[in-house]
Amino acid sequence: MRYVLGIDLGSTRIKAAVCRRAGEIWGEPEVVCSLESVLHVAADATVVAGPEARHAAAAEPERIARGFVRRVGDEVPMLLGDELYRPESLAAVVVGWVADQVAELEGEEADRIAVTHPPGWGAHRRRLLHDALVEAGLPGVLLLPGPAAAAEALLVRERVEVGSLLAVCRLGGEHVDTALLRRAAATFELVAHDEQPAPPIDDVLVEHAVSRFGGEPAQLRAACVEVKERLSTVTEVDLPGRLTRVEFERLVQPLLTVALTPVRRYEEASAVLLAGGMARIPLVGRLAEELLDCRVVVDPGPETAACRGAALAARPPAEAPPESTALVPVVPGYPELDADEVYDSEPTPPRPPVVVTPLEPPRRRFVPNRRSSRDEDDE
Repeated sequence: MRYVLGIDLGSTRIKAAVCRRAGEIWGEPEVVCSLESVLHVAADATVVAGPEARHAAAAEPERIARGFVRRVGDEVPMLLGDELYRPESLAAVVVGWVADQVAELEGEEADRIAVTHPPGWGAHRRRLLHDALVEAGLPGVLLLPGPAAAAEALLVRERVEVGSLLAVCRLGGEHVDTALLRRAAATFELVAHDEQPAPPIDDVLVEHAVSRFGGEPAQLRAACVEVKERLSTVTEVDLPGRLTRVEFERLVQPLLTVALTPVRRYEEASAVLLAGGMARIPLVGRLAEELLDCRVVVDPGPETAACRGAALAARPPAEAPPESTALVPVVPGYPELDADEVYDSEPTPPRPPVVVTPLEPPRRRFVPNRRSSRDEDDE
């Protein structure tokens, strides 16, 4: 069955969703992959990601890479083992690895792939990733800002009028991305954006647990992460002592208030969409309603909104045109300027005074060597 693939390259997790086509109808996006944003590059340059990478890290911790997406555009390469790799090459090969995994599940390769990126990326970073994707054997991948992808997922549930302004706040594990989007005829245009570090909720919760129940912070951290997620749906948990949602909200309210404050500058927005894993915390929606003077919408699956929206945007142009959220978006209000001139606030950074031997990009674990049934039918 034909399908398109949307991949959200998050700082802490990588998620993927597909839209399948049955006859003339595209189905709604379905999440098919969610794994930790970590990869392992072996000595022979093959790559695995997620749980397989964590398993390999036990024997070769020096070959593990994290945070490579946010480092795209950094001219200083990443050292894995005794080899140097550009961050954009690592990001591109992870896209390929995920695409290969999904192709194995679906029985054929995707018709089209869309990948999210931070909203603050200008043309320089987008071009670096685009070229790295081509080098990794993935030409034609659609790139779109993460908040724009989350907004695409909103269209499945409600209509957004052309010309209206929508604010999006993605509360991720390491970053909070906010953006103001304008609804165009076929997609969303990025008007303004902001980025800040995510509130250290896990650290605050660990410190609180240690002070109340004792124990080592390192041993409690994993339990605290699970507790934070569970308190989004239940009113109390055991950690190992009793912790209530009320107590948790009292601890994190100041942090969440600071995280949501940047959205207030987008006062012209008709609505605010909350996405990202932290948007599952009930307090987030309540605080947003208190802070903002417009309607607040919380995505029903906030942690997967971006990958689902990316899958929707990946549908063929005749059905889901991606003009302005693609590699070079249209920038409203500047018709006399090229989009790249407006979108990039900084020039391309100069190369550092070091010489890095050019290396072949790492390889995906496997590349499907079969052709799809459509290719066979064309012969």
